[in-house]
Amino acid sequence: MSSFSLTKWRLFLTVLPFTLLFGLVKVGMHRLGWEPWAFDSLTAALFGSATFVIAFVLSGTLREFNDSANMPVQIANSLETIQDSSLLIAKLSPDYNPQPLTTELIAVAKGLVDWLQQGKPVDDVEAALYRLNANLAGLLQHGNGPIVSRTQTELAKIRILVSQIAIIRDTEFLGPAYALLEIFLVGTVVALLLIGADRFSENLVVSSLLVMSFTYLLLLIRDLDNPFQYDGKSCADVDLSSLETVCDRLHKSMSQE
Repeated sequence: MSSFSLTKWRLFLTVLPFTLLFGLVKVGMHRLGWEPWAFDSLTAALFGSATFVIAFVLSGTLREFNDSANMPVQIANSLETIQDSSLLIAKLSPDYNPQPLTTELIAVAKGLVDWLQQGKPVDDVEAALYRLNANLAGLLQHGNGPIVSRTQTELAKIRILVSQIAIIRDTEFLGPAYALLEIFLVGTVVALLLIGADRFSENLVVSSLLVMSFTYLLLLIRDLDNPFQYDGKSCADVDLSSLETVCDRLHKSMSQE
């Protein structure tokens, strides 16, 4: 059995006080007799519309999150591909020294992790990519055309992925959608407070679960919309272990050369 994970349950713990507050208000309104509504086709349409919109937005957000989660893996793969090309040339040309290029590959990987996790400027990453491009000149002197073309392609791929990560990190894509989701959430909460039932205990439990679910999903969508936060408050950040792993491999490669 896995141990308790605060990251896993962070959203639930965030939503729980709001759910408890809703339950207390619901109890107070029941005792005051302020439940004039009954569950009918109109309220069913409201809940159905809210569920559809949330599911639609969540589906798109999850798809974008999965694409974002693959970006660090692609960057790590490109770094290792460039390193493989450099080591291949070192085997073919004994006078070629691959360590300067390996050093810049490490700088790129470490710069990306520091930029995303510690909030350092992206300029450091761009500077590391510029130095990496300059160090590729050594391959021109010792390598053949296909190998050099391969490394240039991988470098261009890294630049594109870094730019995409910067856009995702700094842009809130679902701003207008949040407004609609919040309207539905407020409408659902008000409707559930005003709807009465013959068995109040059942009404209270079901209403509280609905409010908790809708609120949880709204916060989850907000969290997934920016998968590169790393501010200690998110429970759905993209894993950067692939970049850290490739950095360790490059360090070991330098020690073995």
